[in-house]
Parts: sequence; C-alpha cells; structure tokens
Amino acid sequence: MNLPRFFNAAFFLSVLAFGIMAISRPAISGEHQLTFATTTPPKSNHEIAAQKFVEAVSAKTDGRIAIKHYGAGSLYNAKSIMTAMSKNQIDIGLMHVALVGSRSPVLEFVGSFGAMGCWESYDHYYRFLDTPRTREIASAEFEKYFNARLLAAWSFGTSLIGCRDRVIETVDDFKGLKMRTSGAAMATMYKALGVVPISLSSKEIYTGLQRGTIEAAGSGVSRWRRSKLYEVAPFLTIDPTIPYFSMWLVINQKSWEKLSLDDQKIITDTAREYETWSREYAAREHEEDLAFLKTEAKSVTALSSEQRTRLINTVKPVMKEFSKTQLVDQYQELWDLLEASK
Repeated sequence: MNLPRFFNAAFFLSVLAFGIMAISRPAISGEHQLTFATTTPPKSNHEIAAQKFVEAVSAKTDGRIAIKHYGAGSLYNAKSIMTAMSKNQIDIGLMHVALVGSRSPVLEFVGSFGAMGCWESYDHYYRFLDTPRTREIASAEFEKYFNARLLAAWSFGTSLIGCRDRVIETVDDFKGLKMRTSGAAMATMYKALGVVPISLSSKEIYTGLQRGTIEAAGSGVSRWRRSKLYEVAPFLTIDPTIPYFSMWLVINQKSWEKLSLDDQKIITDTAREYETWSREYAAREHEEDLAFLKTEAKSVTALSSEQRTRLINTVKPVMKEFSKTQLVDQYQELWDLLEASK
C-alpha cells in the first residue's frame, strides 16, 4: 500500500523541481534563426553594414543566433517591409526613414524630415538623435505602428540639390523654382522658400529633370553620382535643409521577446556598434562622392553661413506651425529636444 504513495510523492517532487528550473532560467534560450531584410542599393554602406552585423552577431553568440540576410530589396521593398514587420513576417528590418514617417508624424520629425531646414549642422541632428529621450520616443512609435523595437539608426548619407540651369547660392535663388518634393513636410518647407513644389517619385527624378517637368531636385549624394543625375542637373548645391539622414534598424517585438536577456544585449550592442560604423562610413563616402561630382558636374557649391542662418530663420516658424498640427501632444517636447541639442 505504501509503494504507490512513494511514487506519487516522487512524481510530485520531480514536477516541482522542473517548475523551479523553468522559473529560474531565462525565458527562452538556445538556437535562433532570424530573417533580416534590407532595401537599400547593392554595395551601399547599409548593405555592407548589414552583412557585418550578421557576422558579428553570429561570432558573439558562437553561432547560436543565425541571421539570414536578404539584401537590396530581394525579399521586400521599402514599402512592403513595413507591412511585413507589422504582421510578424520578418524578424529584423532596415526601415526607410521617410516612409515610416508617412505612418507616424513623430518618426518623421525624429528622422529629421519633420523639421527640415531647422538643423544648424550635422552634429546638431546627431546630438538630438542620440538623446536618450529621443530614442525612447522613437522606440515607442515603432512599437505602436510597426510592432517592433528600435535597435539603431544607421546613417545613409547627406543630400544634394541639383538644378538644371542655374546655381543655388542664396535663399533668394529658390524663389519660383519648380522643384521635386516628397511628402507634406518637405513641400511645406520649400514653399516657405518660394519654391513651386512638384510631387514625383524618386524613379521619375532623372526624366523629370531631363524633360523640364521639374527644374531642381534633392537626393542623396551617392545617388547623384551612381544614377548620373548630374547629367541632367549639373549645378549642385550641398543641401542645407537636412542632415545625415538615417534608416531605422528594428526587430519584431515577438522575435525580441523570444531572446534571452543576454542575447538581447548582444544584438542591441552590435546594432549600435554599426550605427557608429555607418556614420563614419557615410562621412567618408560623402567626401569621396563630392570629389567625383566636382569633376563631372558644372559646379558644386554650398550656402554660406550667413545664408544658412537666413534659411533657418525663414523656414523655422513655418515648420513649427506645421509640426504643431502633426505632433499635437508631443510637439512641445520634441521641439524642446531640438533646441536643447544645438
């Protein structure tokens, strides 16, 4: 009669021990296979950074975390990756700074476009972006709109304004210019400068300039070189309205929660390592591309310090009014962070 009681007690103790072990160990550990999609051009600094990130995570975890990288839009394009992230169809993604802003005015502001023309220098924007509170705000927006957690902001590069038939050297040179814009924030800022905004997709910039549909456009320095936009707009000006714009490296929230605390730290630390790397690479690429363009374009110039100040003073009141309607309750805090970062 005592034998069954002995086995019942033993079974109970074994179950209890197993439960204690389950509680004391990390939530989930072991092997992880993660998918990672990027949508930037082949051989761009982001595609290089992505591969380095994958290799570094694998090395730091002794292969426990294996990340399969689908680069250069081979799995999703810049629009479809947003839906894929929201629907848990991808683990890690590099999100386009302007496109995420179309869902979240806060992310448009934090990504620099919501305050175009108001950044006094590249370092001004980096100080704003690196403020812990700015990152907290951005991460909350990714959780809200994309079911994702922000890991890092990888720098892509700076921008140039190209014009078909004249040099832009002063604020007055913008007046009456038919210029390609993208999104409400950019159109609002350029209207303040007297520009006639014309909405075109990025794929239409070359033909638009070639045919005279537009007289000017802004795009990344590397794109002016690689897409040969200088052939149809040979008068180039270093864009005084936006800083080194960044793409957002995020991880799906469910994928994040499956990782142990140690693995979460490894992925976060590695993502930030390549944030620093991307800034340094983008700065070098900026100089190399400008040197090339100076040999091919008719002119490459920049607004003087006096004209930059005049531009900021012209557009800032307009952009503050625009962002007040877009940001609502978060308007004051974000502008205070911008001002404090000067």
